[in-house]
Amino acid sequence: MTLSGCQPSIIEGVAEKLAGKAQSAVGKLIGDSKMEAEGAGHQAAGQLTKTYGDTLDSVFTFVKEKPVTALAIGAAALILINRIFRR
Repeated sequence: MTLSGCQPSIIEGVAEKLAGKAQSAVGKLIGDSKMEAEGAGHQAAGQLTKTYGDTLDSVFTFVKEKPVTALAIGAAALILINRIFRR
C-alpha cells in the first residue's frame, strides 16, 4: 500500500478509464470510429486495472485486520494445491 492508503493500480485504472472516455468522445465527435473503439478499449482496460487495485486493497486490509485467519486460508490453499498436483 502507498502512503495515501490507495493501491497505485487504482489510480492508474481511473486515469486510463478517464483517458479512454475522452478518446472515445473525441473519436465520436470527429467521426473516427477507430479512435472511438480504441477509447472504449482503454476504458475497459482502465476498469480492469482499477478492479485489480481494489481487490489488492481488500486483501491487504483483510490480512492486516485478521492475520491469523489469512495465514490459515493460505495454508489451506497450499494443502489443497499440493493434494491436487500429487495425483
